[in-house]
Amino acid sequence: MIEVRTDDNTKQEAYDWIKSRAHINRELEENDRHIAFLVDNSIKACLLFSDFDGYNIFVHLAIDDARLCQRRYIRLMFDYAFNQCKCGRITAMCVDGYRRNERLLQGVGFVKEGVIRQAMLVNNKYVDAALYGMLKGECKWV
Repeated sequence: MIEVRTDDNTKQEAYDWIKSRAHINRELEENDRHIAFLVDNSIKACLLFSDFDGYNIFVHLAIDDARLCQRRYIRLMFDYAFNQCKCGRITAMCVDGYRRNERLLQGVGFVKEGVIRQAMLVNNKYVDAALYGMLKGECKWV
């Protein structure tokens, strides 16, 4: 059974889990929010929302279990950003050329907006990052 958790009791654990998987190179901030997906009390996927400025929010995503790519779980990301936070835009980045992540982002409706050179620290080396965005009016999920 898959359990969805957003409470403060799992916030640090969720952050620790996603940090290396999503190449996050900063500390957890008070305003960061998460959606953690657990199987047998173990995190198998996580969404971390950060840097909300009143219009745009960044989403960081890591998945270790393909069962979590179901529509009902994907919809949670867009519901949180567009309905609960009232965002007009969601921004995501991934390693440029990493097909699995790029297919996932494009498959749910994100648009590749460009490449930011040497923007992500991966294994102690800066690599190019693909920048993706979705506007609220483009979202088919909410």
